[in-house]
Amino acid sequence: MALLLVGVGALLGAFIAQRPGDDAAALQLRSDRIAQAQLRSEFETQLQSAQSRVDASQGEVVLERAARAQLEKNLTQTQAELDRLKDQLAFYEQLLPAGPKGSIDLRAVDFERTGQVLSYRVLLMRSGKPGERFVGLLQFVAIGMQDGKEVSYTLRPLQARLPGASALPGEPGQSEDSSELVTGSLRLEFEQFQRVQGLLALPDGFSPTSVTIQVQEEGIVLASRRVDL
Repeated sequence: MALLLVGVGALLGAFIAQRPGDDAAALQLRSDRIAQAQLRSEFETQLQSAQSRVDASQGEVVLERAARAQLEKNLTQTQAELDRLKDQLAFYEQLLPAGPKGSIDLRAVDFERTGQVLSYRVLLMRSGKPGERFVGLLQFVAIGMQDGKEVSYTLRPLQARLPGASALPGEPGQSEDSSELVTGSLRLEFEQFQRVQGLLALPDGFSPTSVTIQVQEEGIVLASRRVDL
């Protein structure tokens, strides 16, 4: 009996002696779990950040593909327009008059009078293959009746009249500034053909019977045509 009591006491003492070690192990386990949870949280944050970057990159790729598709569409349309213009140019080239390369021809001239305004439409062409651009001026000289007399005027565009000017373009008394303004509006610049249209002012009381249109380069008349009205 005494031996039994001694054994039970020894076991109880050993159990009591081991409890502090179990608490330390439990505390360590809890610390490990907290550390693992923190690592997992950091990993998930990094994973979300990486996914966001992937999504942004995919969005940029989609936008880039859309922009590229639009660019290819625009390029195709531009190429089609270029082909159309080439065909049109080839057509007009067949209409070019025979003659020295660079010669100017008035292919079509049309006038229509409304009151003291004369509208005009002109098609100019230049012979030869494309090369240097022609730069020159148009000039309109009208012959007609005014106050029972035959007179002539160099006509100018209607919109070129200066505000407050006392004389119509082409009439005596036209200012030098006005002359410079209208000259610029009749400027020509083209390689093979150019269509020109506009309005010319007629002096008060002047009734034109014919208009001669001239193409000038540095004061030299290269082409002209008279049209009876």
